[in-house]
Amino acid sequence: MGDHRWCPQSVRAIVTDYLQFGVKKWKMDAAMVSLLRQALEHTGVNQVIDLCSGSGGPWLDMLRGLESKGFPVKVCLTDKYPNAQAFTYARDVFGGRFDFCSEPIEAAHVPEGLVGFRTIFSAFHHFRSADARAILQDAVNCQQGIAIFEITQRTPWAMFNFFLTSLLLPFCVPFFRPFRWSRLVWTYLVPVAPAVILFDSIVSCLRTYSAGELRELAMGTGAKGYIWKAGEIKAPAAPVPITYLLGYPGRD
Repeated sequence: MGDHRWCPQSVRAIVTDYLQFGVKKWKMDAAMVSLLRQALEHTGVNQVIDLCSGSGGPWLDMLRGLESKGFPVKVCLTDKYPNAQAFTYARDVFGGRFDFCSEPIEAAHVPEGLVGFRTIFSAFHHFRSADARAILQDAVNCQQGIAIFEITQRTPWAMFNFFLTSLLLPFCVPFFRPFRWSRLVWTYLVPVAPAVILFDSIVSCLRTYSAGELRELAMGTGAKGYIWKAGEIKAPAAPVPITYLLGYPGRD
């Protein structure tokens, strides 16, 4: 629901802010940093093109995590529906280490000028298998690495947990940063945001690809010389594992 064109930008921002808050609260960013750092070191790339960025994804904390491990990167945020306000905030916080594209960017058709290791956080499930494979194929065709991370899973346990956490939104909104009046309006005055997040949480779980399905999509690209890794990693504080897919050209 939150990814449809008719959904107001301010409501869509609350959905992505909620995801960011959960990732940080459950310390999922640290687990993802570990995997992503290995892929970036293998490819020798320190420029990241983040696709389907929403409100910036977990990058504000992940950037600090990578820097603390001695691997600084520069990140360019992109989205089909760019959230200029959130992107500008990220750039103001980190200066030259963050940039963003103000034009709409399709994940399966990244412009040639945007070169770097591609990342998608908690958004790959929005794409049907043909479109999902096209995203991977575009990365392969451009000889760019790509990392997919999903915090939802297609299991009854995951759906139960995300159902419960979505009900906690009214208690979490005051802690979202930066502060925005629109969050209060859509959460308390006109409670649209809780309904959208509840719906999106359940549907996202039902749509999420398993590690095996991600591996199958990757194999469908026919990429030669590519290294693909798919699996699950557990963040100690998180209720469900993170599902991931990493792909990048192998070294000669």
